[in-house]
Amino acid sequence: MDRPAMASVFRMRHAPASVSGVRSTGQGQADPIIRVRSLGEAIRFVAHAFPQYDISAVAIISGDPSIPHLGGLEVKALWREYGERWSEE
Repeated sequence: MDRPAMASVFRMRHAPASVSGVRSTGQGQADPIIRVRSLGEAIRFVAHAFPQYDISAVAIISGDPSIPHLGGLEVKALWREYGERWSEE
């Protein structure tokens, strides 16, 4: 993901989003039910999920069709670029 694409996703951080593909790493534990309200909140959750959760199959889906589905690599790149600013108003 290039910088202009990351900047576009960051500007849309308040768009509705959902997270799927997160798995529990604990034996016998149920996979988590993740409730996030916004894209920024979803990215923050996934960025902080390791090592409690396996995020190898994660997908963040935004309610805005102009934002592509985001996987673990994209989330890591976005978090490196913007960090805690995903939670800012």
